[in-house]
Amino acid sequence: MLAALLSVLALSATGVTAPSTNGAADGVRIEGRNAEHRYRIVGKVRLLLVWVSADDVGGARLTWRGGDSSQSVALLIGSDPQRAPRGVNEWGYIREDVSTDSTEVFGIRTVTDGDSPEEADARRLARGKVVELGVICSSVSRVDAASRTATVHVAGAATYRDVDRVLEVVERHPTWKGRRTARPANVAPGFLTAMDLMMRISAHQSGESPLCPRQSFVYKDAVYDLIPRAVERVAALRTQTGVYEHVLRTDIAVKNRATGWTTGFSITYGTQGPLAGVPIVATYQPNWWFKVKLELDDAQDVPPDPADNASIDQRISQLCVRHAE
Repeated sequence: MLAALLSVLALSATGVTAPSTNGAADGVRIEGRNAEHRYRIVGKVRLLLVWVSADDVGGARLTWRGGDSSQSVALLIGSDPQRAPRGVNEWGYIREDVSTDSTEVFGIRTVTDGDSPEEADARRLARGKVVELGVICSSVSRVDAASRTATVHVAGAATYRDVDRVLEVVERHPTWKGRRTARPANVAPGFLTAMDLMMRISAHQSGESPLCPRQSFVYKDAVYDLIPRAVERVAALRTQTGVYEHVLRTDIAVKNRATGWTTGFSITYGTQGPLAGVPIVATYQPNWWFKVKLELDDAQDVPPDPADNASIDQRISQLCVRHAE
């Protein structure tokens, strides 16, 4: 379930502004930014009528790299099986590279499903010590998005600390599926970009009821809408790492424009200084029995962004080029 956060909690800034007539693959102007933040993961499981919480079951890292003509933003997130309830090993990595003409996306995440804790456990046990992962390479232009996807199986307890080893299996995988969809006007080239627009615009609003504009983005072969359900100012938010003042809390629905499938999450982010538009707390509940919360904690032990390793960065680029349609 942690990896499901990659679909709706790949959060924070790509350094963009509202759409105009110039910029990244549909008028999104890029602003240089180099920063990173780390997060701790708190997991909660419902047992009958009671929520049982497990603190510090894993971590996440958000990384921004780039300049005035390009920007890369990445999220690495995962559980640590030694600390997670039931030894859960779920993780993922997603990266968006935005330039003036196109956006390149690479993502990888564990694949787990289950309508109950027992079903999720049964699925993990059935696989034994083999980790099932979904992989995506996407190229998003001004007019469309072309994606290639694959499912791979990695022997051993590969965690989010083993991206290098996982890439070895992905590079040998022969079968990829192609997907393509049109990109309508005013649709962001990725979830990260759309979320950044929403948070930055609302973070810089004044007044008791800040404007939080609806945004849209393209992913794989579908267009999704980000719909703010509620926005409220919070004078002070206390977490395990401190007190954050003058923040915004927003409840957001994510809706597939074609099918109507909808999920949601909440996010609290800063409005001032270096944390303006940066998530401080994010909460996602994918089903009735499981809830995940991310809390900003820059002291958390989290692996580095894989792309900070020049060799891994090059391998990812070559992998996506090789399987391009």
